[in-house]
Amino acid sequence: MKNWTVFMTAAFLLLVGGAFAQVKVSGKVSDAQGAPIPGVTILQQNTSNGTVSQPDGTWSLTLVDKVPASLQFSFMGFITKTVHYSGSGALNVVLLKDEVGLKDVVVIGYGTQRKSQITGAISSIDGKALAKTQAVDLSTALQGQAPGVTVTSPTGAPGTEAVIRIRGIGTLNNSNPLFIVDGVPMTSGLTTISPNDIASMEVLKDAAAAAIYGSRAANGVILVTTKSGQPGKNEVGLEVAYGIAKASGLPKMMSTAQFIELQNEAFANDGSATRNQDDPSKLPNTNWLDAVFRQALTQRYNLSFSGGSEKTRYYLSGNVLNQDGTIVNSNFKRYGLRSNISSDVKNWLRVGENLSLTYDRTKQVGASGDGARPGSLPGVVRYALIRPNAIPVYDSKTGLYTDLPPADLYKSALLYGDGKNPLAIADYRFSNNSNYRLLGNVFAEARIGNDFKFRTDAGADVIFAEHQQYSGQIPGDRTTLQDKDKGLDKFRNRSTVLNWTNVLNYNHIFNKKHDVGVTLGSEYITAKTDYLSASRNGYDSRADQSPSLQYLAYGSGQQFNDGILEEWALMSYFGRITYAYDSKYLLNVNMRADASSRFSKNNRWGYFPSFSAGYNIARESFMKDVTWLNDLKIRGGWGQLGNQNIGLYPFSTIYSTANNVLQVVSRGNPDVKWETTTQSNIGIDAAFFKGALSLSLDYFNKQTSDILIQLPSSYTNGDAAPAYVNGAKMSNKGFEMNVGYRQAFNKDLSLNVSANVTTLKNKVVSLYKGKEQIFSAGSGRVILREGQPISSFFGYKTAGIFQNEKEIQDYKNSNGELLQPNAKPGDIRFVDVTNDGKIDDADRTIIGNPNPKFLYSLNASLNYKQFDLTVFFNGVQGNQIYNEVDNIINSFDGRGFNNKEDFYNSRWHGEGTSTTTPRATFQDPNNNRRNSDRYIQSGSYLRLKNIMLGYTLTPQLLQRIGFSQARVYVSGQNIWTITKYKGMDPELYTNENLANYGDLAVGIDMGTYPPSKTFTVGLQLSF
Repeated sequence: MKNWTVFMTAAFLLLVGGAFAQVKVSGKVSDAQGAPIPGVTILQQNTSNGTVSQPDGTWSLTLVDKVPASLQFSFMGFITKTVHYSGSGALNVVLLKDEVGLKDVVVIGYGTQRKSQITGAISSIDGKALAKTQAVDLSTALQGQAPGVTVTSPTGAPGTEAVIRIRGIGTLNNSNPLFIVDGVPMTSGLTTISPNDIASMEVLKDAAAAAIYGSRAANGVILVTTKSGQPGKNEVGLEVAYGIAKASGLPKMMSTAQFIELQNEAFANDGSATRNQDDPSKLPNTNWLDAVFRQALTQRYNLSFSGGSEKTRYYLSGNVLNQDGTIVNSNFKRYGLRSNISSDVKNWLRVGENLSLTYDRTKQVGASGDGARPGSLPGVVRYALIRPNAIPVYDSKTGLYTDLPPADLYKSALLYGDGKNPLAIADYRFSNNSNYRLLGNVFAEARIGNDFKFRTDAGADVIFAEHQQYSGQIPGDRTTLQDKDKGLDKFRNRSTVLNWTNVLNYNHIFNKKHDVGVTLGSEYITAKTDYLSASRNGYDSRADQSPSLQYLAYGSGQQFNDGILEEWALMSYFGRITYAYDSKYLLNVNMRADASSRFSKNNRWGYFPSFSAGYNIARESFMKDVTWLNDLKIRGGWGQLGNQNIGLYPFSTIYSTANNVLQVVSRGNPDVKWETTTQSNIGIDAAFFKGALSLSLDYFNKQTSDILIQLPSSYTNGDAAPAYVNGAKMSNKGFEMNVGYRQAFNKDLSLNVSANVTTLKNKVVSLYKGKEQIFSAGSGRVILREGQPISSFFGYKTAGIFQNEKEIQDYKNSNGELLQPNAKPGDIRFVDVTNDGKIDDADRTIIGNPNPKFLYSLNASLNYKQFDLTVFFNGVQGNQIYNEVDNIINSFDGRGFNNKEDFYNSRWHGEGTSTTTPRATFQDPNNNRRNSDRYIQSGSYLRLKNIMLGYTLTPQLLQRIGFSQARVYVSGQNIWTITKYKGMDPELYTNENLANYGDLAVGIDMGTYPPSKTFTVGLQLSF
C-alpha cells in the first residue's frame, strides 16, 4: 500500500509539472533577402508576454502557457505575421515588406492610421522633402509642399516667421493653424525648429481629420513628428552648408539729372516760374539701394547621433544657424539641441522623452512700413526708395551721416525732401530680440494585452523672451536731440504652456474582416504669460555709442513701466471610432468636448463632432482584372471645428483706476461664444500603373459662423473700447489636386514628380447688421463688405489719361457740368461709378482682391547613378497687390521724394505720350494721387524656389574613407521669378504699419525687405 501511495504521488507531481512546464522557444527573424531584422516585437497572443529581436535577428521567449501557442511578429514597415508554434524546433520567421510602405502610415490625431483607411483630407510630407528645400526654418520649408496650404513670408528679413493659412482665411481674428510637435501644442515659433530634425509632417485640413482637436482646429492642424533612432543602426550624421545671399528685384531709381529734369517739368506744368537751378553734374548720384544692401553669408551646421538596441532607441542632435540679412545690421542666429529617447523598460511598457532647447537672437531693422505704428521701426527699404540720389551718404565736412540735405550743396535744399538717411536708420534704429525655448514632453506607453494601448504625455512649451530697442541720436540728425528725448524700451515675457494628455487606444480585427479602432482620451492645458515692460529717457551721448550703457539704470529721465499676467486653461475630452470592413468600407467618427476659460460660464463648453466615410473600390473582386488601376478610393466627411483664439477676456468689462478715477477701458459681452467652422469635404484617391501615377482630388466647403467682430463705436457710449459680438460669417470654397509620378527606368535612372494645385474663393457672407467697415491702410483703403472677399481694396476706378483740353471739356454730367473741373491734360480720368454726375467718396468701390484664385507648385527629382537633381517651383495666380510705395514714389509726390525710372520713362509729357501714367505736378489740383486702381497691380508669380544638384560618393570610395554615406551638393534659392508686379517682391503679406490688422489688411506694399537670391554649397556625411 505504501509503494502504491508513493507511485501515485510521483505520478501526480509529474502530471502537474508537465501541465505547468514552461517552454522556451527561439529563432531568427529576417527579411525576404535573408537579412536579419533587429527590433521586431514578438508577442505571445492573448498575453502580455513578449520580447524583441536582437541586432542579428535572433530572439528567444519563454512561453507562459503550454504549447501549442500563437506568436505575433510585428515591425514598422513590414507586414505583421502570426505564427502557430507546436512546440518543436527553432522558429525562424521571414517578414515581408509592407507593400504600402512607411510613407503610407499616416500620423493622425493621437495615433496613426494606414493611408488606405484614411477618410479625411490629410497631406503627408516626408522630412527628406522638407530638408531639400534648404529653408532655414520649418515654416518656410512647408511652402508648396501640400495642396490647400498657403505659406507666405511677410518679409525677407532673417528670422521672419512665415504666415501659414490652411484653406484660406477663415476668420476676422487669429487664423493661425494649430501645430502639434511630438504631442505638444504650439501656435507660433516655428523658426526655432530645424527642418533637419523632422521625420514627417501631416496637415489635417478638413473637419473629419481635425475635429479631434476641437476648439483649436478651425484653422487646420499640422502634426510634426521629429526623428527617432532605429534599433541596431547606430549612426553619426553631419551636415555643413554655406550660402551667399543677394537681394533680388531691386528697382532702378531716377538719377540726379532725371530728378532735377522732372522737377523743372513739374514747375512748368504748374505754371510756376520756380526752377531747380542746381547742376546735376556737380551733385552726388548716390544709389541708396546699393548703400543699404549687401551680400550676406549664411552658415548652417547640423550634427546628429541616432541608433539604439532592442530596448532603447535614441536620436540626439545639435544645430547652429547664423544668417546675415542682405540689409546691413540685420541678422538671425539660432542654436538648438534635441534629445529623443525611448526605452522598453518592460515587454509591455515603453517610456521616453522628446525635448528640444533653443536659443535664438534676431537683430532687426525696419523691414516694412514707415515706422508710424507705435513700437515699430522705420522701414529701411522705404526710405532708400524715397531719398533722392542727389544727397550724399556722409557729410563731406563732418564725416557724419547726412540727414536733411546739406544746405551748402544746393541752391534750394528744400527741393530734395525730408526723408531720413536709410543707412543711418539701419545703423541706429534697430532692436535686439532674444528667446530661450524649452519644448517637449515625457511619456509612458503601456500595452495591455494584444488590443489595448494606453499612453500618458506631459508636455511643456516654455519661452523666455526679451526685446530691447534703444533710440539714440543719429549723427548728423536734423534736430539735435536733447538727452531727455533719447530713450530705451525694454520688454520681457515668460510664457509657460503645460499639457497633460491621456489616451487609450483599442484595435482589433474580428474574423479577419472587421477592423475596429477606438480612441478615448482627455487633455488638460494651462497657459500663463507674464509680461513686463519698462522704458526710460534722459541718456547722454556716451550711451549712443556704448551698448553697455544702454540700460535702464543709466537713464536720468522719467521712467515708465507696465506689466500684466495673462492666464487661460482648456479641459477636453475626446473620442474616435474607426471601422473598416475588409479594407473596403470605411467609417470614422470623432467627438470632442472643450471647456475654455476664455468664455463665460454660460458658454464655456463647446462640442465638436465629425464623421467621414470611404469606399475602396479597387478592393472589390470585380476590379481585380483591371490591371492599370491599383487603387481607387472615394471619401467624404462633415464636421465642426472651433476657434478659441479670440483674446482672453471678451466676455468681461475691463476697468481702470487711472488718476484714482474708476473708468471703463473696454466693454465686455457675457454672451460671447465660440467661433464655429462647419466644413464638408469630398475626395478621391487613385493610383495607376502599379503605383507609378497617383492622383488625389478634394472639394471643400468651409463656413465659419459666429465670428467675433467689434461693434462700431456708434453702438456704444463713451471712450471705452466697444464690445465684441458674434456677428460675422465667412466662407471658403475650393478644389485641391495633387498628382504624382514616380518611375525607376533602370537601376541607374529614376524620376519622381509631384504637383499640386489649389483653388480658393473667399467671401464675407454677413456682418453685424450688415454694417461694412473701412480701414485706413497707409494711403490705401481696405473694406469689409458683405458678399466680397476679406481685405478687399477700396478706392476709385480710373479710365486713362486726359490727352487734351477737349477730353476734359467733354467729360460732363447730364446737366452739362464738368465732372473733373480741376483737371489738366495729363491728369487721370476717374470714373463716376454711381452715375450721379459728380466724383466724390460715393464713387469709391471694390478695386482689387489680395486673395489668390489658385496656388500651385511642382517638385521634381531626377536620380542618375550617383547624381541627384531636385527642382521646386511655386506660384500664385489671380491676386492683386496695392503698391502703396508707388503712391509715394511714382506719383511725383510734392515732398521732393525720388521716383522710379519707369515713372520717368512712362509719364505723360505731351499728347499721346502715355495713357497710364499722369504728368508731373507739384500742385496736383486733380488729386491724381488719391487711392485708386492705378496702384492695384497683379500679384501673380511663378518662382523657381529651389534647385539642387548633389553627388553621392560610390560605396567603394565610401568604404575606403570609412563613411556610410557622403554627399556634396550645390543649390540655389529664389533663382528666377516671372511676375508682372512692379514692386520688389509679389510674395508679401502684411507690413509693420498694419500689423495690428492681421488678415484684415494684407497685400499692401509699403516698402518691404525683399527675399534673397541665395547660392549654397553643402556637405552631408554619415558614419
